[in-house]
Amino acid sequence: MNEGTKMEEFLLYIQSRITVASIIEVIIITFIVYRLLMWIRGTQAEQVFKGLVLLLFLSPISEWLGFTTLNLVITSAFTWAFIFIVVVFQPEFRSALEQLGNNRIFKEMLKKPSMDFLEKDVDKIMKAISRLACENIGALIVLEKNTGLNNIVKTGTELDSDISSELLETLFTPNRPLHDGAVIIKLLARQIRAAGCLLPLSDNRDLGSELGTRHRAGLGMTEKSDALVIIVSEETGQISYASRGTLFQDVIVEVLKEIVMENFTVNEEVASKDGWLPKMWGKINGK
Repeated sequence: MNEGTKMEEFLLYIQSRITVASIIEVIIITFIVYRLLMWIRGTQAEQVFKGLVLLLFLSPISEWLGFTTLNLVITSAFTWAFIFIVVVFQPEFRSALEQLGNNRIFKEMLKKPSMDFLEKDVDKIMKAISRLACENIGALIVLEKNTGLNNIVKTGTELDSDISSELLETLFTPNRPLHDGAVIIKLLARQIRAAGCLLPLSDNRDLGSELGTRHRAGLGMTEKSDALVIIVSEETGQISYASRGTLFQDVIVEVLKEIVMENFTVNEEVASKDGWLPKMWGKINGK
């Protein structure tokens, strides 16, 4: 059998193994792995993942070299490592699953407010932030997006009120019962859900010592959800915002408004370019 015949047989074998189901399977696995890598980037889980990859490479090498005892230790470490990860990173896994469910396919199913109403509500929030910053009054505002924050809302006082700049200023006025906590706003529902809420603090050890509890809480909230968090410093009046586990400091109100609008505005042109899967999902739902 010559080389040409062998190559033809190999190509025929590969062709017989490639099916529509296998292509879809590869796409799904690729998407899941990509989302996993994006989720662990910049977190404590990243270091654990690197350790697992190292063990993954050491296991076959130790077996090939004939290091029986070392291979046994590494194999056992794999078993206990996965159990350890599930127990220690349980909150992070829950957050990852929530964010996986917040893909654009599902976002299209949510009812969006009109641009007019959205801009008016954002203007009210910006007006309150501007006044609070000028008077050096600390503030912590969480703009809820797709990740549900019911567990955070329950830590404070539920309001379910209309968005009002006067109400926001009153809530953060010093010596008021709710001024120390965070205010949860759901722009898509056009309401202030709760005030005086407790947020999870960030585990990021690289944060500067000059950052106070508000900044750490705001950053921590974005590490656990897709929310956009606005922070006003009580010491300096500086405006900051946190998104996707990153803190952006010293932002002017005009720029902050643009960022909020971009985060809560549906760009139909971009959505139409997402591919056949979102379009098919839309047809199934009668869109």
